[in-house]
Amino acid sequence: MNNLIFCKVDKFGFPHWDSFDAFRWYILPTNWNYMTGNSYLWLYKTSWLIYHRDRIKQYAREAEIPALLLAGVAVSEVGGTPERFKVFSVLQIRQIIEKISKGNNKSSNATSVGSIAIQLGVAAKTLGINPDALDNAQQLRLAQCLLENSFNIRVVSFHLRDLILYDNPGIDTSHLTDEQIILAGSRYNRGTRRKSDDIINSIHSPQGGGTREYSEYGRNIIEKKQTIIKILQG
Repeated sequence: MNNLIFCKVDKFGFPHWDSFDAFRWYILPTNWNYMTGNSYLWLYKTSWLIYHRDRIKQYAREAEIPALLLAGVAVSEVGGTPERFKVFSVLQIRQIIEKISKGNNKSSNATSVGSIAIQLGVAAKTLGINPDALDNAQQLRLAQCLLENSFNIRVVSFHLRDLILYDNPGIDTSHLTDEQIILAGSRYNRGTRRKSDDIINSIHSPQGGGTREYSEYGRNIIEKKQTIIKILQG
């Protein structure tokens, strides 16, 4: 198990995914011996989950959601685009465009930030803040907070609780069926615009069907269920 912890974890916490990580994953060919390509991405995801599993279980209990759902979303989101690039490049470019065009902050609020990527506007709403009222400085401050993993995990956990209740008001959110986990996970990826019936029907649609993608994100969580549970249990 020790070989899964391939990153050096210093006093500042687990290292954030940066441009070197992205290069090692996206540019170099997959090689499990040299930990490059897709092998590097999955080793990073696994190591991140091992390092943060106590926080994941803690905030899942606090938000009263299954730890499997929170961990499954984390596994899907961790890695990819360098985290600080999204804050100090993507967000600020969108803010500049909005200021020049004298538009609202809809585009900048759609910037996804944090190890477990979550849109700024969604994070603000989860925290009880009106996303439309955020100015540039407040957006940047919130984005920097989301770079702190503990804060990021906690916000995501409560957003997932909101998504569960969106489709199942009044239920015990801490105990979900596989279908409810798939629905909530798919909502995290695709939002709330699509009807729940469309997502549920896609779970049972034949492979290759046009609607199958509606539930793909959530189904991936259930497909990794046993592995995720083993990691969470240590």
